[in-house]
Amino acid sequence: MALFGGLLAFAVPRAAQAQEIVPADTTKEVVHTVRKGDTLWDLAQTYLKDPFRWPEIFRRNTAVVENPHWIYPGEVIRISGSEVRADALSRADSAGLVVSTIRTRPAGAAAELTVFASPLSRAAATIGAQVVGRSRAPGVRRGEVEAAPWVDRSGGPRGAGRIVASVDRPGIRTSTAESRYQLNDRLYIEAPSGLRPRLGDRFISYVLGKEITEVGQVVIPTGIVRIEAANAGQPLEVRIIRQFGEIRLEQAILPLNEDFYPTASAVQIANGLPGKVLYVHREPVLPSIQYYVVLSPTAGSGVHVGDEFSFIDESTGREDERPAPPVRAAIGQVVRVTPYATTAIIVNHTQPTVRDDMTVRLSARMPR
Repeated sequence: MALFGGLLAFAVPRAAQAQEIVPADTTKEVVHTVRKGDTLWDLAQTYLKDPFRWPEIFRRNTAVVENPHWIYPGEVIRISGSEVRADALSRADSAGLVVSTIRTRPAGAAAELTVFASPLSRAAATIGAQVVGRSRAPGVRRGEVEAAPWVDRSGGPRGAGRIVASVDRPGIRTSTAESRYQLNDRLYIEAPSGLRPRLGDRFISYVLGKEITEVGQVVIPTGIVRIEAANAGQPLEVRIIRQFGEIRLEQAILPLNEDFYPTASAVQIANGLPGKVLYVHREPVLPSIQYYVVLSPTAGSGVHVGDEFSFIDESTGREDERPAPPVRAAIGQVVRVTPYATTAIIVNHTQPTVRDDMTVRLSARMPR
């Protein structure tokens, strides 16, 4: 191994060299190490001067970031140097945070795809296209299911357990309201009623969100914990292995749903089941790719995880415009289905607005 011009060069066997005769492409990238409080929205504002371009950063870093709503301190995010605004690039270069990434490809392969060649308006419309050799795999991502809010009965699920104490005692006394826990922290829990827990069992912690009139209550996951110790006469000891939000004492817990996650691609259908948008999670001004949306169809409607709904925009945008044909505004993939409602995650977005009461229609089904 040798160092040339700041780039690591590795010795390559002759056989491998024969297959990699196309010259390497060297691309400048800014590396950002995530700090507490960072979001992809903020990083897009800082480096790209447009927070709405956060999906570009997400797509470049899918090997690191599984769910764009949650990035964690210590993760290293890469951003194409050709897209970073000049002042931010200069500061990063002065701090030694501009690196060169070498990409090679087999002889005869098609030209490699550009990292962020398209503005967000086109990138959002081609979310399925490959970016740096990656594409959204068929099926359903486990992390998107685990982090997804869902709708349950008003008041939340029955028989839930709860987080009761921390295993590690703080050096400075704090109130329950001030106590927040992070990845790998150890906690004591009371198991959900009627459950015989075993080592390795996993639970999801949650808080209750908005109550949807005549439908039910939104349940918002905050993390996943795993049983590490089970001693007679003592609460179960767990460790936080995933975190989606603030985890605190007294939060409720339920067994993690370990159902099968479809890995095939959904098949397009015509004249599918209609419905409407009941709730957009976090109620953003302009929900975009990777936002969760609660829809009116239920488990009784025959909807399954992996199915896709098209969001239909029937408005014209201006009161003085003449009526116009409806257009497809977005596509959402189903990640949770309950007897009360369906949760979908937006995977394609071509029009600016997804809103409450918007019409949706089942447009693709996962093979059964």
